[in-house]
Amino acid sequence: MSSKGMVRAIFLVVFAVWLMIWVMLPTKLYKNTWTPNLETTLNSTYFSGQAAFGCAYLHFQNKSTDSSNHSKRLGLDSATALLKRPVVVMAPLGIVSALELTFAAMFVALLIWSLANYLYVSFGNLHMHKEGEKIWEAKLRSVSLRLGYIGNICWAFLFFPVTRGSSVLPLIGLTSESSIKYHIWLGHLSNILFAAHTIGFIIYWAITNQMAEV
Repeated sequence: MSSKGMVRAIFLVVFAVWLMIWVMLPTKLYKNTWTPNLETTLNSTYFSGQAAFGCAYLHFQNKSTDSSNHSKRLGLDSATALLKRPVVVMAPLGIVSALELTFAAMFVALLIWSLANYLYVSFGNLHMHKEGEKIWEAKLRSVSLRLGYIGNICWAFLFFPVTRGSSVLPLIGLTSESSIKYHIWLGHLSNILFAAHTIGFIIYWAITNQMAEV
């Protein structure tokens, strides 16, 4: 395996592990078992690792000047080219390929999975934060808090679509220019989720006579 291929393989493994952590984050296993271990073993963020691997990847990539051979080495064969063809052309989505639509659907699935697990775990262990608080009020607070958690997922992925010289996007046949719309969508979605998070807490504080918390 070439040096460039080795860097690519290492980065894909790191990226896959990072994605797995987001999938496991809302589960009981992550909270009770993984969190203590991660806090003691991880001293750096994923993005510092992305920067290091990204620099190495670009260093090897710059040695190649033949774009067609480069595409073949990245595995962008006829099947991938087929996935890059537009399948949706409509406002406000714009032009969306099958590959982009697939990743968008996977991200929506991640949000649904995360919210469902957060609520399942939370509703099973409700904590009353005020004397005399009703169950539905505690659930409203829990839902509002978890909407903020889901917004954090949008922020975590926000800059992937527009990172120039990314070592991730070329591996899956995407470019920062073609993915700008996803950066915009993630920004809008995070604003909606954080707005719902804020409104939910304001309603909760209002009905429990805690408006000073605002």
